[in-house]
Amino acid sequence: MSSGKNKTLVVIYNHNLPGMTDNLWEALYPYRRDDYDMILIDNGSKEDGKSKYTTHETGQNTYFGGALNIALDYFLSSNNYDSLLSLNNDLVIQGDNFVRSLRKELVGDYKIISPCVLQNESQCKWKYMHCWNSTKVRDVKWVDYQAPLLHRDFIEKVKQFPDELIYGWGQDVLSGIICEDNNWKVGVLDWCPLIHYSAHTYKQGKSDLNLTEYCQNAEQGMFGYFHSNNLMDRFNKFRELSAGYSYE
Repeated sequence: MSSGKNKTLVVIYNHNLPGMTDNLWEALYPYRRDDYDMILIDNGSKEDGKSKYTTHETGQNTYFGGALNIALDYFLSSNNYDSLLSLNNDLVIQGDNFVRSLRKELVGDYKIISPCVLQNESQCKWKYMHCWNSTKVRDVKWVDYQAPLLHRDFIEKVKQFPDELIYGWGQDVLSGIICEDNNWKVGVLDWCPLIHYSAHTYKQGKSDLNLTEYCQNAEQGMFGYFHSNNLMDRFNKFRELSAGYSYE
């Protein structure tokens, strides 16, 4: 970590899931100590869909990619933080030492560190994210973006993710490509798990897009971006590595 910057900015995004969002905030807020601050961005919720802990509002649904870019911009406007922890609201975590555990491993060449994911309904498709019970950081090419801890060096390189990825699909693999190009490492902590209720906002009918429409729009933007930037081969390779991953 850079000297003089010794805090993480924790950002939670909410879109019409106040109950889950409130629970996530309450799981983390008591354990802030001196190593992280928290903000909660409401991403265009209806009045009855807002969290009581809201600190910032977008006024309209900017989708995951838009809210993430707002968080990156907020982070870069301050010199108080060395890292940003970006959190979906459909997560369940044990807050004690959660941020501290992630921060401890964001050293050296590691620029992205993620918890492992225990996914409700079915195990997360991407095997990089599974819990393999490793007692050391597992090196991976990329992590799904449920809860990545991003180093300032990485954020200063990226600044903003492309508009084509507004729906929030593609930032994860693109981040891995950026890290590979800069000889940076990406890691997963098996001793720091979370539960993910996948696409819960859409499955609960709480969004202004249905899940099928959302996925179609997301895939069109994601595939279009990687095709137009001659990154499709690397994109496919990274996804194949994660889908077929096994740790021994």
